Amino acid sequence: MGAFDKNLRSLLDERFPKSTESLFAGATFKESGIDSMGVVEFIVELERCFKTPMLNGNELSVDSTLDDARDLLISVGAS
Repeated sequence: MGAFDKNLRSLLDERFPKSTESLFAGATFKESGIDSMGVVEFIVELERCFKTPMLNGNELSVDSTLDDARDLLISVGAS
């Protein structure tokens, strides 16, 4: 597991410990028990953890996966 995924796992373990494994297995946020407010909280945590530019909160939805979050981070230059 690379540093990028280790940071994602740490963030998820801190904020959504019951959802970490299912998200890493490919489940959507909804399937992992995270509602739309939780997704917005996750986006805010991504900004903090990865020091990304401000996101608008609509980049991910309950139907998004962790792969979508990775793609988002890459698109804004996070590493």
